[in-house]
Amino acid sequence: MKKQGRRNILKSKKEYRKMVNSLKKSLTYEHKRKLDNIIFDNVIDSKEYKNSNIIFIFVSYDKEVDTHRIMKRAFDDGKVVCVPKVISMKDGMVAIKVNKFEDLTPGAYGILEPEYIPENIVDASMIDVVFLPGVAFGKNFGRLGYGGGFYDRFLKYINNNCPKVGLAYDFQIFDKIPMKEYDKYVDRIITN
Repeated sequence: MKKQGRRNILKSKKEYRKMVNSLKKSLTYEHKRKLDNIIFDNVIDSKEYKNSNIIFIFVSYDKEVDTHRIMKRAFDDGKVVCVPKVISMKDGMVAIKVNKFEDLTPGAYGILEPEYIPENIVDASMIDVVFLPGVAFGKNFGRLGYGGGFYDRFLKYINNNCPKVGLAYDFQIFDKIPMKEYDKYVDRIITN
């Protein structure tokens, strides 16, 4: 992270979510594409990506950092690509191996997701790197998610050596964000 991050002027997670969503909505297609290209290069050049065989990566939606191109590159690089599949609020989510981008189809909210095939579930402890979404991140590596707690629960099952890497635009980085005891921190944030 090169930029210092935004000063903290907000108090609640709800306020951070509202502010960042507003900033995302203001992104033009061209500006978003420019930022996504920089983040793509930063991910592909990262030691976390280069040193991984099995990656877990979210499937971007709407104004999130574009991960579709990263996934396609990972397939080309011969990596095993796993993506999240939410089972239920109670059971959380699992990592599902996909063999090509076209294996993903729109789910209930229009977000691309894999088909639930039990044989394609990857043991979370086998993952080499996790690329996480977030509404906002703190310079102290705190992560503010979307409120469902799915990633926080999933991260309990990865091995201790697996880096957790947040992907975010620079306007999503703050000095510090509100964290609860069950919220998980990331090890690194890759941004533009």
